[in-house]
Formats: sequence, C-alpha cells, structure tokens
Amino acid sequence: MPGTSLMTRNAFPPVLAPGLKHIFTHWLDLKEHMPQYVHYMNEATTDDAYTIDWELSGTAPMPILNEGSAPATDGLISGGTKKMIVLEYGLLSEITRQLVDDDKYHVFIRMPEAHARSGMFAREAACCSLFNLGGTSITTTNGATLFNTAQPLMGGVSATQIAPNVSTIINSAGTYPNRPSPDADLTMTSLQQAITMIALQPDDRGIPIHVKPKHLVHTVQQRRNVRELLGSPGVPGSNNNELNWVIAEGLSGIELNYLTSPNGWGLITSKEGHTLQYYDRKPLQAATDDDFKTQVLLFRSNQRFGVVARSWRGTFFSYGA
Repeated sequence: MPGTSLMTRNAFPPVLAPGLKHIFTHWLDLKEHMPQYVHYMNEATTDDAYTIDWELSGTAPMPILNEGSAPATDGLISGGTKKMIVLEYGLLSEITRQLVDDDKYHVFIRMPEAHARSGMFAREAACCSLFNLGGTSITTTNGATLFNTAQPLMGGVSATQIAPNVSTIINSAGTYPNRPSPDADLTMTSLQQAITMIALQPDDRGIPIHVKPKHLVHTVQQRRNVRELLGSPGVPGSNNNELNWVIAEGLSGIELNYLTSPNGWGLITSKEGHTLQYYDRKPLQAATDDDFKTQVLLFRSNQRFGVVARSWRGTFFSYGA
C-alpha cells in the first residue's frame, strides 16, 4: 500500500515552521465527497457475525372451482439460501510523538478524520461491487449470478407458461432474464428493452410482481447520454419529432464513481422493490494509543459491515457492448 508507514518529522518539514498560509488537506478540503450507496442500498444493522436469507415461493394462480368439486391443491416451494458474512475493515497510522507535538498546524492529530474518508471508500466499493461483480461472481438465493440472462424460477416451465406476455422476453423456458443477451450499450432501444424486462418480471410461480424501475444507474462517462435520454423532449438522435416517452417513466439517474465498466448501466426499482442490502455491524470507530518505548502515537480505525443481494428481482444490468 502506498504511503509512509511511520510518519516522522523528516518526512513533513513544512508543518514544523510557521508561515504556511494554507495546507491543502484532502480529507478536510475535498468537501463534496458525499456517500452514494445510501441512495440505492437498503440499510439495516445486525448484531450477528453472518446472516442467512432463505427464499420461499408463493402459491400458484387460483384456478376456477367447478360446482361440486374440490379445489386444486397447491403448496409453497422452498428455494435456496444465501449467507452473508460480516467483514471487518481497519486502518492504522503511526506518527511519532515529536511530529505531533511540533506540528504547528494541528494536522496530524486529526488523523481519524482521514480514516473516516478511507472508511467511506470501503463502504462505497463494497456496495458497488454488487454491480461490478453481479454478472460473474455475486450470486443470490437461487444460486445464479445477480445479473443473468436466465434466472431459474422455482416454478419451472409452468411459471413462464403462466406469466403473461413473456414469451418474447425469456431466453429459455422456466427462466427469466435481468441482463440482455448480449450485453448492450445504453441507447433508447436498449433502455426500452430493460424497462420492459423489469415491468414484466414474474414471481417464481409466474404471477406478475408489478414493479417499476426508478433509477438509471450509470458511470460518469455516461452522464451526457443519460441526460439526453431522460431529459430531451424529443427522442434523442431522431429527426422525426417523436415524443420522448421515457420522460413519462419518471426515471432518475444515479451516477456511481465506483462502477468499473465504463459502458455499464442498469435499472433498479425503489428500495422497497429490490433486495440489495447493506448491513452495519459496527460503525466506524477510532482509537488512539501510545507506544511507551518508541513514543509513537497509533491511530487506529475499524468498521464491520456486509453487503448482499438476496434476490435479482427489481434489478437489471448491462456491462456494455
């Protein structure tokens, strides 16, 4: 890891003498580093070292009951489980007592504030990993990746036979996609496909769940494209004076600095419609100690949290063409 392991006076001579007008300090002067994950993650606290989520289907659609006949029999279907382990994150900074005492600007005594910014990065990166790794290694209760072209339904083939109007959406019977095949760049056409995929999402027995996308997740590189798609009164790039129907969908953009695919983009519902979850086990805590023999001050910060995607529903993501 870059940086000085033990901070001494020799490494920071400017703070030892008067005359500095201002010290540009990243963790104090970069004021606009606001959290992003709070806008799309469900947040909760936990007292446990891990959590286990279990998926359970509902019953099938209720059929007509003929006079004098017994009703059809149906039960619930047990799905898979997903275990989320709470991880600990920590950082230690070592500063000689002489540097702290001789620092005329009281910069180094504020080391815990620098750790707070580092801790924020850890939370942001972990939450955004659900998008970055959701197509490869992050799975949900059904055992498939979070973003998949064929999410298996517990009801199997009968679920996609029951689900209305999905024959042109699915790639194989008994499954439902929340990722395009192949991945596509963000255009008016691909956005329409994504909105339709979410709107027609069924539960595992084929019953529509009636969710609606709320946020268009995108990278910084896609900012102009997103604003044109969501804000132009006419269809962007068209000379036919067509109405931009996307405006009526009420989508808002969420720009994430932590997305690693420049052309990646996706849709998510409001927090109530998806299960992307952040669990806070121990908030960021700072502690200071002093090594008696070496006269080195130790600034230590720790936090414990975990992130998990229980289910794929209410989400859609494409990693770009």
